[in-house]
Amino acid sequence: MSEFLNRFEPDPDPDMASIRRIWQTEKPILSNAVVEFAPPYPEYPKMKMGVRHKASCDPSCPSARKVGNTVEVAIYSADGNGFGKAHELAWDFIIANAEAVETSLRQKLLAQHLKAKKQFLEEDMSYVDKAPAYWKQIQDKIDWDDVSAIEHLYKLVGIGLLDTGLDECGFSSFEFQSGWDRDHGASILMHKQDVLIAGGMSEYTCVGSDLIQAIHAVQGYDLDDGDRSLI
Repeated sequence: MSEFLNRFEPDPDPDMASIRRIWQTEKPILSNAVVEFAPPYPEYPKMKMGVRHKASCDPSCPSARKVGNTVEVAIYSADGNGFGKAHELAWDFIIANAEAVETSLRQKLLAQHLKAKKQFLEEDMSYVDKAPAYWKQIQDKIDWDDVSAIEHLYKLVGIGLLDTGLDECGFSSFEFQSGWDRDHGASILMHKQDVLIAGGMSEYTCVGSDLIQAIHAVQGYDLDDGDRSLI
């Protein structure tokens, strides 16, 4: 087993241990991004961590507002290829091309953010207690239409490396806590520096042999500028 693979421990969940291994390391990208604002959730500013609770990757964890310098890296073997070269090549690419990967992620997150903001503003917010008042408090805090808004709405909490890809390099899945969806979070699936699709947190890490089909299906209705089309 390579030095890279030796960094990982089996997932503590017995149901996942055979296909998922994890490792905590320093964030290679988006190290200062946090969920400072959560527009659909007027209760967010007052939410606190419980005394017995630790910061977690859960989409709803209030620790999303705090900068964290580490990230959970997970390798997956959902396609039956084991743990090996595909994962290591994916990680090596991220480290060697961190700026390009981060730029692609920011572009995709901005596109997803702008769609979420548009939907939020078009909806009748009166059904959410205090939502309009909360929006008034935060709407002038940042430039909501600029890519810099990403720093205040998404926190990177996980990087998944898959056992299959478009070549020997495996797909990578970047997992975010999101101010727009505190139930499901956000996930961006990439191959090298190319963005493929977005979804909920870890949505595509265990799809296995059906992943390409899933990419085709999502791209059929949700393809943003800059995404790499496989259809």
